[in-house]
Amino acid sequence: MTRQGSLPTALVRPADCRLIWACFLALVVITCARESEHPPWQCNQDRVCDPDENQDSCPDDCVWSEATGEGDAEGVCDAQENWTFVQACLQTCGNGQTDEGETKQTCPRDFPGPGCGDEICSIDEDPARCPKDCRAQTCGDGVCDPYENPAACAEDCGAGCGDGTCAAGEDITSTRDCEPCQGDACVCGDMVCGPGESMTTCPEDCTAPTCGNAAKEDGEACDDGNMLDTDACTSDCKDATCGDGIVWAGEEDCDDGADNGPGKPCSANCELSACGDGDLGPGETCDDGNDIDTDDCTNACEPASCGDGSLWTGEEECDDGNAVDTDECTNACEPADCGDSIVWEGMEECDDGNQVDTDGCLNECIKPRRVIFVTSEEFKGDLMGMSGADLKCQTAAMNAGLANAATFKAWLSSGSNWPAKRLDTSYLGMYVLTNGTSVAENGWADLTDGELLNAVDRTETNVKANSAPWTNTKTDGTSAGANHCDSWTEPMPQLLGGYGFTNATDATWTDAMGTAPCDGARSLYCIEDP
Repeated sequence: MTRQGSLPTALVRPADCRLIWACFLALVVITCARESEHPPWQCNQDRVCDPDENQDSCPDDCVWSEATGEGDAEGVCDAQENWTFVQACLQTCGNGQTDEGETKQTCPRDFPGPGCGDEICSIDEDPARCPKDCRAQTCGDGVCDPYENPAACAEDCGAGCGDGTCAAGEDITSTRDCEPCQGDACVCGDMVCGPGESMTTCPEDCTAPTCGNAAKEDGEACDDGNMLDTDACTSDCKDATCGDGIVWAGEEDCDDGADNGPGKPCSANCELSACGDGDLGPGETCDDGNDIDTDDCTNACEPASCGDGSLWTGEEECDDGNAVDTDECTNACEPADCGDSIVWEGMEECDDGNQVDTDGCLNECIKPRRVIFVTSEEFKGDLMGMSGADLKCQTAAMNAGLANAATFKAWLSSGSNWPAKRLDTSYLGMYVLTNGTSVAENGWADLTDGELLNAVDRTETNVKANSAPWTNTKTDGTSAGANHCDSWTEPMPQLLGGYGFTNATDATWTDAMGTAPCDGARSLYCIEDP
């Protein structure tokens, strides 16, 4: 085959010259037309002429050779040839794909064999089919490089170069077969079992198994050639298994060897103990192996109990997970209810746990209420004694239509009688104004502790009052002294009576620490007292 663009050396006639010249011009036009379809030209300098390279842009990759351009080789598109200057090359040859018109014979590099592409020219790799792995780039330097094999460079590579066995003489010429070593243990045949050698690859040197040489030998379950203890093959060439005391990475959560098993941090299956695995592990008081939080073993692996926040089916009616006994779920994990002896906050005023409706807590868990008011009418010191004062209270209550009007008594003290002596001091209910406002919530003791919730400033007809009623009574319900208008029988100006303030909530509500002439008119405090 004649290289495109060259003239034969034989004598050429003028007519022939004109014909040849015409053909040459046509070929140039065709070539230029073909080249214009593929700009810009590339060059990756890998000793392989790719379809997007040409002799001008990449002379080191695209090389014309008489040896490959004539005879049987002229029909083959070799590694350093492509369509831009060799007629046998289709435009697709070298693109790594099998295209129409290509065969293993005409474009071998598009039919790569096993191992092609790993950048190592193995011993059985065909340089024609994998020129990027196998090439004679430095052939002749005396070293069989990773990109050379006997087929690519027989001059440097012996028949066994690249077979993985370090044969005599290969410690220099084929370093990929020989691991770095020192001394006489570098090559097979030196009677020393060195690195990379085994009973399989070099039986003349290695007569006993050697763990870690990447060859499975007698007595070894495996040999992966490394000293990692956490992969599938341990450092003593045994198969990794649960119970060997070594955590197999990616396969086991744990491995405590003989200490694996029930009740231990690591189970017999080399799984970390966890709540819900059905095995009673460290820190667990139960483990039923399910995710049901309402049975007798919670999902925290603790026995179900009142107050754990989980409703124990069949045992608890409620469980709010707190220690508050006055909310809607008691500390016994029962719904709050009137009569359970626990005051349900915000819902019950009292709860004495009985069905007695006449004590300090009614059966509806509300407190009894007794009305306290200040009279709208004012009276001089002549009240006709304590009984006369009570009658004035009862009359006011009756006229106002209050319930139990006949039971009202005056909050008043003389020298021999006073509220703590004549009223019900055992009362535990509420004292309220005529509009329902609470004055004292917890009975007599609350009324007489020196601090009211609200001032007694409402009349029997629920009209707001601002006055200073007759009292002569201290905050504890006893007499304040001798200022009582002669036991509330005289209206004389030279006699005095004690009083309180309707706008006060402290002790001065009943004892203002002052006196007034008995001829002046003042209101009275009246309290329901059956």
